[in-house]
Amino acid sequence: MNLPDNDLSRRNFVGASVAAAAATGASQPVQAAGSSRRARSKTPQIFATGGGFFAQAWEKSIFPEYLLALSPSKSPRICWLGPASGESAQDFEIFARGMEKHDCQVNHFNLYLPATMDFVDYLLGMDIVYVGGGSTKNLMALWREWKFDEALRAAWQEGVVMSGTSAGMICWFQSGLTDSFPQVLNPVQATGILSGSANPHYNIRPDRKSRYRQLIADGSMHSPGLALDQDVGVLFRGTELVEIVSARKSAGAFRLTRTSTGYDETPLSVRYLGV
Repeated sequence: MNLPDNDLSRRNFVGASVAAAAATGASQPVQAAGSSRRARSKTPQIFATGGGFFAQAWEKSIFPEYLLALSPSKSPRICWLGPASGESAQDFEIFARGMEKHDCQVNHFNLYLPATMDFVDYLLGMDIVYVGGGSTKNLMALWREWKFDEALRAAWQEGVVMSGTSAGMICWFQSGLTDSFPQVLNPVQATGILSGSANPHYNIRPDRKSRYRQLIADGSMHSPGLALDQDVGVLFRGTELVEIVSARKSAGAFRLTRTSTGYDETPLSVRYLGV
């Protein structure tokens, strides 16, 4: 998984991100943690996207480079978590193949068949944790049963970068809008590492907008809410929103806040990462 010479420099990429914020394959075998040997940022980070983490075949890849640039490691270890998809081997293969051209090591920790019960030690041996999409309700039920959510919080506090798409965005907030329920969009309670609520794929289904607005207004979901279109990602350092970025010019992000008369929806500044 070597990064081609003509690809965007990861060090330049993360430098551009910080400057902008100031202005505004194959799986590897499960490894022992070795957490003390991992160089990492002292500040906890979360980078989550509303959808479209991997570009189409004819488009330039952007989000993987952005994520990898958040780690000081030259060849970051990435842990893919797939409870939301029932630990789908196909979903893991898609992620691993998407990362093949990058200098990184992709691992799969299967919570249905845990290789170790010392979750914190294992996660501290990683540089990045990536949570795949699927049923957020099932994801959270499994994490809580195994207390895996507590291990993730501990690893995040120690500087392991947390990431994910769709369910992997919702899971970091207090609550989110999920299609885990048949035929209806409903709230789901998440880890609460970040305050407020989240809604991915905001521009994909019309009822995502109307339902989210309704639930924010009536108090069923946490306010403020963060809604991201497909191809939009958000970076938090600690619990502070640093910047919102996109892989597509027309994609947007919105903050929804409960008011005395219902809700207020405000477009947020989005930095396009393309050229």
